Formats: sequence, structure tokens, C-alpha cells
Amino acid sequence: MSISATFRQAAYAQETGRVIIALITIDHDSLLDPIRICTNPTERLAEYETEIVYGTVSNGDNYIFLPVRLQIPSDTDEGPGNMIIEFDNIHRDYTEAIRSIFTPPIVTVELVLDSTPDTVEVSWPEFILTDITYNILTIQGTLSLETLDREPFPAGTFNPTSFPGLF
Repeated sequence: MSISATFRQAAYAQETGRVIIALITIDHDSLLDPIRICTNPTERLAEYETEIVYGTVSNGDNYIFLPVRLQIPSDTDEGPGNMIIEFDNIHRDYTEAIRSIFTPPIVTVELVLDSTPDTVEVSWPEFILTDITYNILTIQGTLSLETLDREPFPAGTFNPTSFPGLF
């Protein structure tokens, strides 16, 4: 995946007219539809009697705007780092859905520009959301990759008990 020059200029500029938007998709088998959150109120998505919903439309999917703080992973010699995600505990439907999940959901984070929301510039797919904590103000979790280097090796050993035909 190549990053466009416009995105790089917006990312490294001291001041810019472009907005980098994080699109966060939380998916789990127990959810009917994935939870889609974005970091910018690009446009009005819906209007209800009690609230107006803002968000971003990207590739035909509606991402609801919630204030989100996202620490992107560091690139170290030990492998991919973890991401920290924290968003305000203000959207009742989303917070109740996240609280109802008892196994780690899969999270995809994508970065797009406000001028081209259908073009994904950077993507971190299939992170696992763990260590979820929440209080009255925020919900916070750690996004980590499931890597094979964390698996025990060798998984089994050839010994007389497990493999009597070898001895």
C-alpha cells in the first residue's frame, strides 16, 4: 500500500487544510453489525428527535463521530507494538455493545483524508482489543496483534509418554 503525497504533506505539515481521519471498525461474532467510529464529524449522517449524528461515510459505510484518542503502534525490533485506544463514554448504544462482549473483538484502524474518504492511506487490520477498562467518562483498551512469535515452541515434545511408538 502506497501513501499519497497529499497524505504525507498533511501528516508532516505544521499547518494544513486537510484533516486526517481515523476510521475504527470493531467487529465480533456477538454483534449484529460492526461498530464503526471515526475521529472527525465530516458530515451530518442522521437527525433524530433528541440528537443530530455526525460522522464520515467511507466506501459506503457510516462511521459515527466520537472523540477518540489513538496511540499508533511503534515499530521496534521486538515486533509490532500495541496501540492504545480511548474514546469518550457518550454513545449509549456503542458503550453497551462493547460492555456486552466477553471475548476479544477484532479491530481495524484505517487512516483517510477528509477530501478522499474512500481511499484508505494507512491500515492496521485485525488487531485484538484487550484490557478494556471503562468508567463514567471514557472507555480504554489495548490493541495488539496475535503473533506467532509469542506461541511456545516447540508446542509439544517427543517423549516416551506422548509418542511410545518412537521409543
